[in-house]
Amino acid sequence: MNRMTPEGKAKLEELIARVMKDGQARGIAVGIVNAAGEIQYENYFGYRDAENRLPITRDTIFGMASVTKSFTALSIMQMQQDGLLKVDDPVSRYIPEFTNKNQSEPVKLWHLMCHSGGYFPLPRIVVDKTAQEMGIEDSLDAELIYREDFAEEGIRRVAGRLDAQTRFTGRPGQRMSYCNDGFGLLSDIVRRHSGYGSFAEYLDKKILKPIGMDRSNISFIRNSQDENAAILYSLENGTWRADRDYQNDAFVLHGGGGMKSTLGDMLKYAVMYLNEGVAGNGNRIVERYAVQEMEKPRQFMKPGIYYGYGLETKQVGDRAVYEHGGSLPGVSSNFSFCLQEEVGIVVLCNTMDVSVAAIADAA
Repeated sequence: MNRMTPEGKAKLEELIARVMKDGQARGIAVGIVNAAGEIQYENYFGYRDAENRLPITRDTIFGMASVTKSFTALSIMQMQQDGLLKVDDPVSRYIPEFTNKNQSEPVKLWHLMCHSGGYFPLPRIVVDKTAQEMGIEDSLDAELIYREDFAEEGIRRVAGRLDAQTRFTGRPGQRMSYCNDGFGLLSDIVRRHSGYGSFAEYLDKKILKPIGMDRSNISFIRNSQDENAAILYSLENGTWRADRDYQNDAFVLHGGGGMKSTLGDMLKYAVMYLNEGVAGNGNRIVERYAVQEMEKPRQFMKPGIYYGYGLETKQVGDRAVYEHGGSLPGVSSNFSFCLQEEVGIVVLCNTMDVSVAAIADAA
């Protein structure tokens, strides 16, 4: 039964209009799905390309930004299930470039999965600058996401600067400090030790294709050339920038924010969590235990909100909600699900710094 009433729909869309106005959002896609995969609500506001007034569809590609972290954590849980690693193992066992030399205790995989490695935030090491310094370019024939030399340079830079830190937020596991670098290390563990050769291929073969997420990937070049990919709108130095530069401020290792997806695909992703590891097509992606481990509140973020493995958990009224948001130039995203209500909610926007989480909470 669809519990979205006409009154509820009107209130939700009134809020969406306010959020769009306040954030100067060019386009927003909103979807609600139940555990059976039935669409409870689906609507599109504004445009994927505002200048040419091109509409958003279920297959329009948006950046996911940090929503990617849930995919990375899910990959690690799959690998643990397959006997390839344990989340309690030290990171240095899988990435020798990371020596852990200045920490008094080993940084373990699970520490990185909930941002508690002890590292202070650092500026991004970005894709385009690294590629330029290496003298290479992204192309359909040699995509950066599959290049071993690019991945090896990325891990050298990221692991090296983490090892260079001499001051820490605390012992590993003690407290949360948001760390894109940590999720970058996790995605490189997937690349090196899964047998698939790249993080991109692992995601495609072990998560995306089995769920039926055929329009999702971590490519830069393919999405920049896709006619149904959203134009990215970002405010830079007081001027709006509009393009399909999916490399803009993108992290050199892709586990922290590289995913691009669509409303249709992300609703399928939500159904998998609502069924604790089983996709809507019947494919089991991961065991129930692994999903429950991702959901556990492990690190305090702020009153009522905790971080698990690639997912945040919070209370909305008397409901436990699991979610992750994302923000990059031209990207505001939110993915959430509630087992009590048996609904998953996806809100995607092609404009930076838009309050999409407020829409998800209201939905």
